[in-house]
Amino acid sequence: MVFREIGLRIQRAREELGLTQEELAARLGCTQSALSNYELGKRRMYLNLLNEIARILNKPLDYFLDAPSRESKVDNATALLSDVQLRDILIAASELPPRERRQVLDYINWRKSQK
Repeated sequence: MVFREIGLRIQRAREELGLTQEELAARLGCTQSALSNYELGKRRMYLNLLNEIARILNKPLDYFLDAPSRESKVDNATALLSDVQLRDILIAASELPPRERRQVLDYINWRKSQK
């Protein structure tokens, strides 16, 4: 797993608890800038530090290490739907019968393969 994904999960868990970077950094015994770099995925983190973060944020270690969750996939889908053209495509496709939807998807995949 990339450090960026772990960092995003740290940030999400920290914000869920209403902690600032300064507050979490103080509990960890590091600087706010170091924590910022962890959250941005710019600084490597050792397992013992991640374990301490998990303890402070009241999350299991797996929360930070597991493959992207359904929740992150939903977040990605939400971001995609903010694109007006993609949203229009999805709405138009939803009005088609399943067989025709499959044909649209086949066409999209064919177009992607032509690049």
